[in-house]
Amino acid sequence: MALPPADPSDAPTRRTPLVIGLGNDDRGDDAAGLAVVRALGSRTLGAARVLEGPREATGLLDLWTGVERVIVVDAVRSGRPPGTVVRVEVGPHGFPSSVRPSSTHGLSLAEAVGLGISLGAMPRSLVVYGVEAGDFAAGRGLSGPVARGVVEAARRVADELAGAALGAGEG
Repeated sequence: MALPPADPSDAPTRRTPLVIGLGNDDRGDDAAGLAVVRALGSRTLGAARVLEGPREATGLLDLWTGVERVIVVDAVRSGRPPGTVVRVEVGPHGFPSSVRPSSTHGLSLAEAVGLGISLGAMPRSLVVYGVEAGDFAAGRGLSGPVARGVVEAARRVADELAGAALGAGEG
């Protein structure tokens, strides 16, 4: 479901946050990012564009180029208990050194960020919400802990968007 890159002259689109869920419905907990954006549904109340992302992380560059604020949600593997939700702000040099994202995708999110930095194709603000996955077995749905993590991640993303919308209205 790829959109063309945002037209720089389209200021409302550039300023509207973009939420992208990544994952694979056929790989168990890997579907966490997709489940989060599906759970968000109408909860964003027009505060953001919400999309299911491409299977390959390089497609992210097409989606976020020219957009000021992007939130990406994906399953992660960090050794934390399954269902744990983490929030990471990606800086101008990529992920913080304390974070080592991994991926079941062909090109990882971290590699897509590195490519975006190299090409000057990064949003001004990039936040990644990760839901710690446990089971990537083919043909399975989300595990119980990850399903609970999806609910928490969707709430946190919705709260963040609501807070940003309130902040944008001030001043």
